[in-house]
Amino acid sequence: MLKSKTVNEFLQELGSASPAPGGGTAAALAGALASSLCTMVASLTLGRERFKDAWPEMEIAVEKGHDLTATLVELMDQDAESYNAVMAAIKMPKSTEEDKALREERMQESLKEACKVPLKTVETVAEVGHLMESVLFKGNPNAVTDAGSAGRLAWAAAHAAAYNVEVNLKAVKDTAFVEETRRKLKFELAQVEASAIIAEAELLKQLS
Repeated sequence: MLKSKTVNEFLQELGSASPAPGGGTAAALAGALASSLCTMVASLTLGRERFKDAWPEMEIAVEKGHDLTATLVELMDQDAESYNAVMAAIKMPKSTEEDKALREERMQESLKEACKVPLKTVETVAEVGHLMESVLFKGNPNAVTDAGSAGRLAWAAAHAAAYNVEVNLKAVKDTAFVEETRRKLKFELAQVEASAIIAEAELLKQLS
């Protein structure tokens, strides 16, 4: 499992000739980094008397941040697994009509799953974006750049994951699934974009 590897081991595997882990896994990792930064900002706010009014919200932020990070770490492995399933389906025999039919069925199933996983990453990262807004405005101002970094990482994570959704959708033949997936993806990306714009404006304001 990828989550059990050291940072260096993971980077070595990511940089190898193996097609998985790839961009989708890296996207989930970027999202996890963003979530952890939000948790950090909230943690740096708790226990400091001058931010006491924000403690209740920051306590929720810490708990939420840990949950989102855990989800995104799981999605790292799920993304690699879903890609491997697509590759396994592609390699299935196609000697007979029955073989071809079974291969096509497995390919479509695995391609849909390979869309669902990065879409879940985008959805989760959208939640990270909302969390980032909370810690950016209510958290310790000394950690404002950490909150801003979380916003940028979340933006990158969402768009990288979206690329993986779109590339797999190209081969999915279920038009209803394609349309619904694209609708969800557009909505979630809009949430991330909005959070990123808010973060950039607030960060520039506080740094000026």
